[in-house]
Amino acid sequence: MRRRLFSILLLLLAASGLRAQPDSLLREGTRLHRSYRFEEAMELYARAAARTADADTLRLLRENAGDSQNALNMTDFCADPVVVARERFSRKDFFLFYPLKNQGWRLGPNALDLTESAFPTYAPKGDRTVYFSTVDAAGVRNLYVSRDQDTLWSAPALMGENLLSVGNEVFPMLSADGKTLTFSSDGFHGMGGYDLYRSTWDDEAGTWGEPVNLGFPFSSPGDDFLMADSADGRYTLFASNRDCAADSVYIYVIERMDNPVRTPVRDPEALAHLCALHPLSDPARMDNGSAVSEAAPSNDDTRLYMLKMGEARALRDSIYAYERVLDKLRTALSEDPGDGRTALTASILEKETALAPLRKELEETNRTIRRIEQSFLQRGVVETSERADREVVGARSSYTFTKNALGAKLRMKVAAVPQRSGETFKVAPVGRFAQSTALPEGIVYQIELFTSARHATLDEIRGLSPVYERLTSSLRYTYAVGQFRTFSEALGHLNEVRILGFPDARIVAYFDGKPVPVSDARRVQ
Repeated sequence: MRRRLFSILLLLLAASGLRAQPDSLLREGTRLHRSYRFEEAMELYARAAARTADADTLRLLRENAGDSQNALNMTDFCADPVVVARERFSRKDFFLFYPLKNQGWRLGPNALDLTESAFPTYAPKGDRTVYFSTVDAAGVRNLYVSRDQDTLWSAPALMGENLLSVGNEVFPMLSADGKTLTFSSDGFHGMGGYDLYRSTWDDEAGTWGEPVNLGFPFSSPGDDFLMADSADGRYTLFASNRDCAADSVYIYVIERMDNPVRTPVRDPEALAHLCALHPLSDPARMDNGSAVSEAAPSNDDTRLYMLKMGEARALRDSIYAYERVLDKLRTALSEDPGDGRTALTASILEKETALAPLRKELEETNRTIRRIEQSFLQRGVVETSERADREVVGARSSYTFTKNALGAKLRMKVAAVPQRSGETFKVAPVGRFAQSTALPEGIVYQIELFTSARHATLDEIRGLSPVYERLTSSLRYTYAVGQFRTFSEALGHLNEVRILGFPDARIVAYFDGKPVPVSDARRVQ
């Protein structure tokens, strides 16, 4: 009897292990993916998918496997940039250390972005066109543009169909000639998280082209943000959390590459080394001045002040790193009942001993900073705001990051978004097919959903109406929704449709009931 009970217990434990296995395989697959071991990650995702019937888990596994496959494909096209500098900053204000216009960044909520988020708007004073990211009706962030029309700014308009995904698009940055747009997205085909993309303006079509993932080492399995060139065009900067905690990012400074040579890098360790972007130890190839967005004060006291501010930040970062390690060691010590306690205790003492002189040095540095500030105040030199707005990082190295000040919240009169037509597009619990496929005269835009070899059902149109069914010359049925008199109106609904489950939905155009290229319809319009 005991043997039978023991056998049953073993079977229950084994079954329990199998149920838990998909989750552990998913976690291990994610770790392998972030370690650039994409093929191994896909194998684990496949094993996990074979051992679960949970729909949400299967969806997540498919998405992760797709990211790993995309990343594996991109290993054939890797660039090898010259890295000038790398510095870690807080996720909250890293963008202020870019060599862009002082007070150019504006936090939300504001006239263009009504949300409080980690994605500020770059809108320098005097610019008459603003490109920005904000949340649409479907709850995801899209790229918009608004233009100064003297007394009123134009209603925010989506930047283009090609720049829409079912995810978020953030940090749009335009090149000096206005022909190239760089942004981050977690919705296009990438390798997980936010990747960096580039789109080129098409003069003939009058729209932005299909975005291209910048690939390794600019994009990575982590989150990659905000690519911008220095004013002199010598350097490109971008940020990533690939090698740090989620609340921090590294800003990488590389020599600008217009047409980088692409070569395969398939070995995971070699790829990880490439993407670590270690700075080059060659001062002859570096130039402090280009990183400073505006001329910093040049007197000796101010230079000393800025140097000490940089030293204080470096010391705070070092202390923070030690404290993180100590927290982990103390947690491990509290959970270890065995022989490992002696080694853990020794490690804790070693780290605490190393921390003491760092804390003392930080106190002395802060005293020096306060003494200089007091001197400024006594002499009537207004430098206290300089401390917040012009913090310097890397002053002892060959490349200096200078912190800009935040701009005031945007206060601008923006035209109202034109009212959308309610009867020609609707989302409801139950969808509806149009009784007739006839369209009114003139230009009409629709959103094409899918094609099928058979008639679609009400369930398949997912609450959309009115949905138009047409039989093509190839004897397949096409389905499109809505009637829109302007391209902008159709574009405003496109992402809403894609998120409902039609990721390949696109805008099509008709003139007097006959199909025409969208570019031709927009020119006529």
